[in-house]
Amino acid sequence: MSRIVTRRIAVFLTFAVVSMFHMSVAEAGTPGAPTGLSATPGNTQVALSWTAPGVTGGGGGISDYMIEHTIDSGLTWVSVIKPASATASYTVTGLTNGTTYTFRVSAINSADVGLPSNAATSIPFVVHLPNDLALFSACPTGVAPSAGFTDVTSTDVDCVKYYGITKGTTATTYSPDDKVTRWQMALFLTRMAVPAGITLGNGSNQGFSDISGKSTEIQTAINQLKQLGITVGKTSTTYAPDDNVTREEMAMFIARLLKKSKAGPGGNTEYVVGTTGAKEIKSNDADHNFTDLSVSGLIEARNAIINLWNLGATDAQGLSTYEPTAPMTRKSMATFMATALAHTNARPAGLILQSSGSRVQVGVSVTMSVTHRTANFVPITGSYVDTFKFNHSSVSTVQRFDSGGQCTAHIISTSLSSSLCTLDPSDPKTDANGNLAQFIEVPPNINQVDIWAWSTTPSVVYDNDLHGATASKVTVETHA
Repeated sequence: MSRIVTRRIAVFLTFAVVSMFHMSVAEAGTPGAPTGLSATPGNTQVALSWTAPGVTGGGGGISDYMIEHTIDSGLTWVSVIKPASATASYTVTGLTNGTTYTFRVSAINSADVGLPSNAATSIPFVVHLPNDLALFSACPTGVAPSAGFTDVTSTDVDCVKYYGITKGTTATTYSPDDKVTRWQMALFLTRMAVPAGITLGNGSNQGFSDISGKSTEIQTAINQLKQLGITVGKTSTTYAPDDNVTREEMAMFIARLLKKSKAGPGGNTEYVVGTTGAKEIKSNDADHNFTDLSVSGLIEARNAIINLWNLGATDAQGLSTYEPTAPMTRKSMATFMATALAHTNARPAGLILQSSGSRVQVGVSVTMSVTHRTANFVPITGSYVDTFKFNHSSVSTVQRFDSGGQCTAHIISTSLSSSLCTLDPSDPKTDANGNLAQFIEVPPNINQVDIWAWSTTPSVVYDNDLHGATASKVTVETHA
């Protein structure tokens, strides 16, 4: 007798015996089959969910579900040992990654085991994590203002609006679910290129015969993409400006643009070829979690998707599917661009201090970055920068600055400080890219530390009443 038949008979006999001692329970019948069974894979596990049967069979309703799986096309079904539960979901653990499992679920009431649900197949897999994320952001928290669109709330949309990459479909709408056409993509990419440190070409005619009906701005952007090598067109003479951009095309566009971009603080770079020489923004890591990337499709598209995922520059970081042939939406476009910008030299206007982490374990150091940009995001070279910090105390009366705005004795030096709370000629300066050399800080144990960066001309003593508005501050917290 098979294991499943034995199991069903055992369940039936158990409930039959129990019912003899509970004569007050209404007579129960066989429950119906659950419907809509779905299976979501994970690392050595599969998460199942289903819809309870419409027919419960009476007798107090559904009390449990029996879950079974097979790896030999149904020749053998194995029951999952689990606690009794009427919840219509369960995560099956202890599975073997790379093995194809087919599941079915049956409802149980006080009298019987019902018919099995539809079958759902899934393959558990090793959950990879991206290894080449940017240390810092192109739009740190609280820097980019709200885009002001009434139809979307997204910090990524706020970011691309801040850099002038998008203007919205109207002054107050963004249309996040609209598809992105290839002519729109040309505008977005060329606007992204400038803060990313790319010098655009003159936009002269590149031989596309199907863009003459578009505006001068659009034609220029398309020709500039061709000049940069970010597009080669649909054919040598056509760009197909009104076609929708697919998600795999988006990956190729962004990956190509990143290789042309100037790397910013904390951006990931690899050698262009081999192990020496020039570098470019990309990831060489081949790990990913996507199950829908064709091995027989366009190799560049597959590699671009994997590259961006490892850089943290997709909207599918925690998913197992990428949907490469699906059209790109405007909301997803914003996510790709905002996260990709973090690897480039695009940084907000003004003097900006960032930390590689805002909450870290005790003893873990954080990397600090200072950047200086004009209102148009152009790097400012040669800015003197002074830094100092304050370790929080449980004593509420401890003051950072006195009544005159001067640093108190509780303000201390950072690893980069020269004269405390004084900007002098021995302080470091921003380089040709508008960036200060990164420095390391180790936050105090189970506490918080405030770190400031500010800039003016030597030799000026910090006055919080005068310099506080333009100084940049971050807070880092430590935990056990």
